[in-house]
Amino acid sequence: MTRCKKPHGATPPNLSVTEPAGDTLLLDDGDAADQWLSGVRVLELDLDRPQLVDLRLDECDLSGITANGFGMRRVAMRRTRLRGVALSKGQFDDGFLEDCVTDELSMRFSGLRNVTFRNCDLTGADFYQATFEHVTFDGCRLRSARFHAVTIKCLRITNCDLSGLGGALDLKGAVVHVDDLATLAPSLAGEAGIELAD
Repeated sequence: MTRCKKPHGATPPNLSVTEPAGDTLLLDDGDAADQWLSGVRVLELDLDRPQLVDLRLDECDLSGITANGFGMRRVAMRRTRLRGVALSKGQFDDGFLEDCVTDELSMRFSGLRNVTFRNCDLTGADFYQATFEHVTFDGCRLRSARFHAVTIKCLRITNCDLSGLGGALDLKGAVVHVDDLATLAPSLAGEAGIELAD
C-alpha cells in the first residue's frame, strides 16, 4: 500500500474501434485521438503542444519523436519500442505501458498521474524534475535511470532493477519494495557520501 492509500490504475483508452485499424498514426494539426494501432512505425516527429488522447499502440515502433508541452490522456502501449522519444514539459494522465523497451526515453519537467509501467525496460530513462502522482513501476528495468529533483506525490516501485539509478536520494517519499533495496543501496550510499568497502 502506498502513502496515498489509493489504488494505482489508469483509465483505459476510450476507443470507438474494436480492433486495430490503419497503418499510420493520423495527426490533425499535431494532435491524435481515438486510434488503435498494431505493428505501426511512427518516425521522426517534432510536435509542439500536441494533444494525444485515447490511443492504444500494440507492438509499434516509435523513433525520433519530440513533443514539447504535450498532453497525453488514456494512452496504452504494449510491446512497443520507444527510441529517442523525448516528451518534455507536459502532462501524462491515465497511461499504461507494458512489456515496452525504451532507448533514450526522456520525460523531463513532466507530470505523470495514474501511470503504470509494467515489465518495461527503462534503462537510462530521464525523469529529471518530473512529478509522480499515483505512479507505479512494476517489474521494470530502471538501470541508470535518472530521477534527479523529482517531486513524489505518490510513487510505488516493485520488483525493479534500480542499479546505477541517479537521484536515489530524491526518491524520498516513494514506496520501494524491500527486495529492490539490494540494487538501490549502492546509489543511495554514493549520493549520501558513504564509501562501500568489501
